[in-house]
Amino acid sequence: MPGENTESRGALRWLARGLVRFYYPRLEISGGEKIPQEGPVLLCANHSNSMVDPVLIGVTAGRPVRFMAKATLFEMPVVGRVMYALGMVPAYRGMDDKSQVRRNLQSLDTGAEALMEGKALGIFPEGKTTDQAHLDKVRSGAARMAIKAYDEGTRGVLVVPLGINYERKEQFRSGVWVRVGDPIDIDEWVRRHDGDSRKAMRALTTELADNIRELMVHLDDPEWEPWLEDLEVLVPTVVDQAEVPAGSLRQRKRIADAINHFLAADREKAEAVAKEVETYREAVNSAGLKVGSPVLEQSGIPAALKVCATLFRLVLFSLPALLGSLWHIVPFIAVRSIARILDQPGMVTMSTHRILVGLPLYLSWYAALGWLMFDQGFMNGAILGTLVFMPFAGVFALAFWRRASAAAVVLWHQLLIFGRRGRLREIRQ
Repeated sequence: MPGENTESRGALRWLARGLVRFYYPRLEISGGEKIPQEGPVLLCANHSNSMVDPVLIGVTAGRPVRFMAKATLFEMPVVGRVMYALGMVPAYRGMDDKSQVRRNLQSLDTGAEALMEGKALGIFPEGKTTDQAHLDKVRSGAARMAIKAYDEGTRGVLVVPLGINYERKEQFRSGVWVRVGDPIDIDEWVRRHDGDSRKAMRALTTELADNIRELMVHLDDPEWEPWLEDLEVLVPTVVDQAEVPAGSLRQRKRIADAINHFLAADREKAEAVAKEVETYREAVNSAGLKVGSPVLEQSGIPAALKVCATLFRLVLFSLPALLGSLWHIVPFIAVRSIARILDQPGMVTMSTHRILVGLPLYLSWYAALGWLMFDQGFMNGAILGTLVFMPFAGVFALAFWRRASAAAVVLWHQLLIFGRRGRLREIRQ
């Protein structure tokens, strides 16, 4: 498209992708080779993490991708400017403003033009973000753009479904699993529907929804999400989560698919099992414990020795963790506080705001402390060494306090259950 500043957008894409990879270092991409590196391609994915999802799709595609995003986001002070700078296209949705239907059609025309120019275009066909492990209704916009490009004479358009799965999307240094499905060749798709574009468009919308559900952690009934969380802990894993970056997500996907299967095949039996899990959960909670607590599997002297070993390791590495914590405590609190003010309800914007607020604040903090050390007469080597070492110390400190928190919970559970062996045996049964 004319007037594109490709160099600045390329730099922004590089920066955004680097930041997201730093925030989610355990990134696993399955099927990335299915995305062509040239020619018109429409990338369609589920949407649960605001501005992070487009960046992850860009990382997966390995090529520049333009995105359709709801127009109201472009009105936000910081996010809007970033979106324009990245070359995103405003989508005016009827669900936001009934009077904008005509502009919505114009947005879809703009997207179709990008495909006609041989570009890669990204869209989230649900038209909104959600925290649930559930794909909402897929809108027809993606299919409309693909079929319009075909009707205008563009051949070779591919529609590629993706599933984006987060371990804990709000948590820094957690995992992500991006799955790429088989491309849908629009030329072949229209031929399969007797050259009828309208029929092909309706069928494509349904096909996209089915494919994305297969690629993501999806529950047909989102009310079953509490049982999904419990079963993740209770069901033995078949994946070595220490070796596979998205091991826990593969386990979650397997359990979600099983829940969907049994709800469809034998709902009565599925509900009976759910009742047993719920009863177990209530019994565990009534004892002051949580489902999955190590105390439920191991107690007494072996459990105490395990806790002591963990505490010993924590004490051993407490000094670098303390240094990292003290150095970063001010920007850490500031970022969390400011991001919390900006956040929308739920967790869909949490990581986006932490990244956008955190980058300038942490850079400013490092610059200020570096200047202070210089002003106090520290040697240049000492200043440089400190500024290089402290980011690693900060990441280490974060992991340290998470482990310390988990160890404290286990220790507390040990104290709660001490002298109540009968109650523990009752829960285990």
